[in-house]
Amino acid sequence: MLRVPFAPVAQPAGKDPRRWIAIGFAGAVNLALLYGLGSGLAIRFVEQLPSVLEVNVVEKQPRVANPTLPQPPAPEFAAPQSIPQIPVPKIVIAHAPPAPHAITAVAVEKPVATPQRVAPSTLTPVKAAPVIAPTSARGIEGTHTTPPYPPVALRLGEEGTVRLHIALDSTGRIESVRVAKTSGSERLDNAAVNWVAKHWRYAPATRDGKPVASSVLADVRFDLQYAR
Repeated sequence: MLRVPFAPVAQPAGKDPRRWIAIGFAGAVNLALLYGLGSGLAIRFVEQLPSVLEVNVVEKQPRVANPTLPQPPAPEFAAPQSIPQIPVPKIVIAHAPPAPHAITAVAVEKPVATPQRVAPSTLTPVKAAPVIAPTSARGIEGTHTTPPYPPVALRLGEEGTVRLHIALDSTGRIESVRVAKTSGSERLDNAAVNWVAKHWRYAPATRDGKPVASSVLADVRFDLQYAR
């Protein structure tokens, strides 16, 4: 029988599973050798086996907690360099004038005003003062006589109509008489002015019922037919 030297590694006393594994492995080898002697395979196996079979039992190393690795320092970045501004050329786009919009006439109905009822007023109407129409100066009957014909004008055959402007005061008295339109004869004009200023009388004109100053126009006719 071929003996295989086995050098067991000293293990501490107690139940160690690695020890039992080594013993089982050695027993299996011995059984294989015994089987090989009977079958003729042992000779080949012995020739290939080393003279000494070493079995190393590796002790289980205690688990060591992962050491805390120091944090690498934050990388330093260089300050960005200022980039020169490149002027951008202005692009002018010419726009075509917008097309005129078509204007559509829309008929709009005119709102019809609704008549509103007005409540009767409760205020007492104030009576307006009666309006008195103004009156013009009028001649007093019997005073507007015809002046006598001037002798020289009668001899020369002068005739005509004199228009006189007569100014009256608020009492109707004549203030002045002047020729507004001549008759063509100075003798006839003077005869008419002097006669009217001395003999004619007027009732004054009124405004709002009160007498006021006024003026009138009067015609004096000199006719040869009635002078002879």
